[in-house]
Amino acid sequence: MKLRLIAITAILMQCSAYAEHHEADEPAIAGMVFSETFDLAGEVDLYVERYKSCGDTVNPKHYHPMGTLVYVLDGKAVSDASGEWQEYGADSYWFEPSEWVHGGADNSGPSLGDEQCRETLVIRAARKGEAATVFVE
Repeated sequence: MKLRLIAITAILMQCSAYAEHHEADEPAIAGMVFSETFDLAGEVDLYVERYKSCGDTVNPKHYHPMGTLVYVLDGKAVSDASGEWQEYGADSYWFEPSEWVHGGADNSGPSLGDEQCRETLVIRAARKGEAATVFVE
């Protein structure tokens, strides 16, 4: 499984010469290192993003119109995408369902501590002309 994901990531990274760099007009999610956008048949954009952060971060409340895969490259992260809070370590992943609202101060989850750092690879898609992340009040 790990080798398959590494191979997919390597292929996507090699294709980055043909990718359009993603310039987000929306508020930023904490810790973004890079974001690349790949055109899929002129109908869908595939976003491959890498995040790195330390401590307990609280991102703005948001959702993704299409599902999102989050792969933990290093460290620990928490998510309640499954319906209950779970901790994820390096080489594990979770799937965020389409239109699942998360983030915000009331959805911060269990603390991992100020010293805990994490690095994640996030893969999501959006239909052309639509935002991959929608921020809500």
